Amino acid sequence: MSKNNPKKFALNMSASQFTKFYILHLLSIQHSGMISEHFKGEFRKVGGNWEPAPSTLLDALHDMTDEGLLHRTDDYKSHEKKRQKVYWYRLTDQGKDEFGLMKKQFLPLFEEQKRIIENILRTVY
Repeated sequence: MSKNNPKKFALNMSASQFTKFYILHLLSIQHSGMISEHFKGEFRKVGGNWEPAPSTLLDALHDMTDEGLLHRTDDYKSHEKKRQKVYWYRLTDQGKDEFGLMKKQFLPLFEEQKRIIENILRTVY
């Protein structure tokens, strides 16, 4: 992550990086696993109206599965109809380790963002 990328403002984190980070967080507290629809709702809870683009979310889930951070299992939304396939994602041990590293790496970025926002609120409003 370059320090002075004007397109990233304070956090210096892309939507893709935050998406991966927050997926790991969600799965670290939701041990039974989640499907992509669950992630969308959880992103809205933390980001207000913001959620990652569907392609960003699906690419992140796919890449993280390929990297060994997530385990994916196939299932059906309705077992009676067996029409709509869904994928359940769970955290692997490697994913838990990666999340621990990311938390340490991103904490200074979140703290910097908080300082900037507090500064803006104090000086502008």
